[in-house]
Amino acid sequence: MDQNLPVKSLASSRSTLTEEILNTEDVAEYSKAQNKLPVTFTPTDLVCCRTLQGHSGKVYSLDWTPEKNRIVSASQDGRLIVWNASTSQKTHAIKLPCPWVMTCAFFPSGQSVACGGLDSICSIFNLNSSMDKDGNVPVSRMLSGHKGYVSSCQYVPDEDTHLITSSGDHTCILWDITTGLRTSVFGGGFQSGHTADVLSFIHCSLSDLVKGDGLVEKKVAQVAKIVYED
Repeated sequence: MDQNLPVKSLASSRSTLTEEILNTEDVAEYSKAQNKLPVTFTPTDLVCCRTLQGHSGKVYSLDWTPEKNRIVSASQDGRLIVWNASTSQKTHAIKLPCPWVMTCAFFPSGQSVACGGLDSICSIFNLNSSMDKDGNVPVSRMLSGHKGYVSSCQYVPDEDTHLITSSGDHTCILWDITTGLRTSVFGGGFQSGHTADVLSFIHCSLSDLVKGDGLVEKKVAQVAKIVYED
């Protein structure tokens, strides 16, 4: 394409070419006709839609609201930032008690966020709380009980009252957020527990787990049952 063409002409040519490609059923055939190699896309291909700029340190974790309209990010600049995913604007910048944060999560309702890290504590912030005298969102709840760093935190789906954390102390803990107390501890002294740092976990319902007759499915379902009935 001629590099000296006006910007409007280039834009028009690009638009026409894009429309031509989109209206072509066989991309490989179109590429061959244009003497070009066909480009194939797989489920792992990602397209950058927006770049959110605001942190001054490494970003270690992020989470979306269930509606996918807001994002919370955790950085080792010592802040949580809540973003409007549509506009890229920051709605909250929360200064953390400990800058060494490793994980963050949104409440299912989107009204609060949680985070944890090398302080071995999971801190919860209510986004509707009034600012303190220094202009920061105060901590509304601190979940203390792990003996190692908090590597991951996740809310139980469709609940604002229970949260699960994993830790470098080889355990996972199910918390009652209303009381700040541990409901169940997984690992640690149990023979079948992890013998090294628990770096991550995933929560799923019993209906998602019990879908086969294999031993693995049954064992995992038993663990899930303990979470709800212990």
